Amino acid sequence: MPVGDALTKMDRLTRLQVLFRHRPEGIRTSEVAEILGVSGRTARRYLFEMSESGLLPVEKSGWVWRLAEGARFDLLPVRLKLDEALALYLAARLLSAHSDKHNPHAVAAMIKLAGAMPPPVGEHIVRTAEAVAGRRRSPVYQEVLETLTRAWAERRQVRLTYRAPRTDRVSERVFDPYFIEPSFAGCACYVFGQDHSREAIRVFKLERIERIALLDTTFEVWADFDPYAYLANAWGVMGGEAVTEVRLRFSKDVAYRIRESDWPGVTGVADAPDGGCVMTLRVSHTLEMVPWIRGWGPDCEVLAPEDLRRRIAEDMRRAAEGYRGKIPC
Repeated sequence: MPVGDALTKMDRLTRLQVLFRHRPEGIRTSEVAEILGVSGRTARRYLFEMSESGLLPVEKSGWVWRLAEGARFDLLPVRLKLDEALALYLAARLLSAHSDKHNPHAVAAMIKLAGAMPPPVGEHIVRTAEAVAGRRRSPVYQEVLETLTRAWAERRQVRLTYRAPRTDRVSERVFDPYFIEPSFAGCACYVFGQDHSREAIRVFKLERIERIALLDTTFEVWADFDPYAYLANAWGVMGGEAVTEVRLRFSKDVAYRIRESDWPGVTGVADAPDGGCVMTLRVSHTLEMVPWIRGWGPDCEVLAPEDLRRRIAEDMRRAAEGYRGKIPC
């Protein structure tokens, strides 16, 4: 995606360093030009200049540029504009909200980020890091996260022991970690990949992994698996090709809240005669929506599909039974 002419040479160099690290197979000059938002001639001249200066050790082979064999370089220091700093500050705050456990790596990353910020913003990121540092410690979770991170980066298999949530059954399997995704429902992280006990793509919650070991064997990601396509219609982390249309009616008391946000999978929000609204959306699975729908209480009615409508109606009935006779008049 073009980044426009507003980028400085330093910005472009940093972007190219990241790009070449993640594209060991090489990049065509036309791709570099498109990514940087410049002409092919400018991109070619820029690559030659950077290569000759040693800032970007690349070499040209035919139509493709690759990192020179054995090339090593450190990413340049990050220089942020104020609006960019705000964007990363918001990301740090979201990270803090998501991290219900102590994570020393998140703390270290935020401290480094604070150093690149204007002082007033950096101070708040340091405070955010301190909050994360004070969370409860979970050595097993930390080991799982660190091992999966290394396995993901090096494309190495792991052997993990997983406890199923409903049956409490414990099983061991060899797993290829393809992708790690946070979910704000329950402040949890999930790993996607190939489960060799099923020979299928599975999703595992990190908190349910009891033991993990990094293996020497490597893996290749299935060519037809794209995590972003898989999650395209997911409300949370439950994705896939199947899609269900959901219709929800919201009361006039909360309709403004529905209209002011872009919710996952929404295809339309129609006004209702009573001042409320009807939201239509397409999701891979409705299960993850259940707590969110319940959270609106009587201000949200499920119109479709019928099985979701029955599920929410039964949940509401049971909730009312729990309060019956316990609330003073």
